[in-house]
Amino acid sequence: MKSLMWHKTEENMICDICDICGNNTAKKRKVTRNYGTGKELIVIEDTPVINSTHCGESYFTAETLHEIERIKLHKDGFTTQKSVPVASYA
Repeated sequence: MKSLMWHKTEENMICDICDICGNNTAKKRKVTRNYGTGKELIVIEDTPVINSTHCGESYFTAETLHEIERIKLHKDGFTTQKSVPVASYA
């Protein structure tokens, strides 16, 4: 796997190469993802994701996936309680 070189832009980071298509216009952005359900639900904010502007694929790096798993396993040390409104689509 190649080492990625990131260049700062105002809102995103530009990656040299997308691991999926090999194009050099991938962008790193931050997303919020939910894991689990009910009382086991955890929301992880500001998770970095790579998005290729060429092929349209989005993916987490191995490093990010390892950190997500670490947060999920030790969530009591990483989380704070927040109350949020929840709606059902149906």
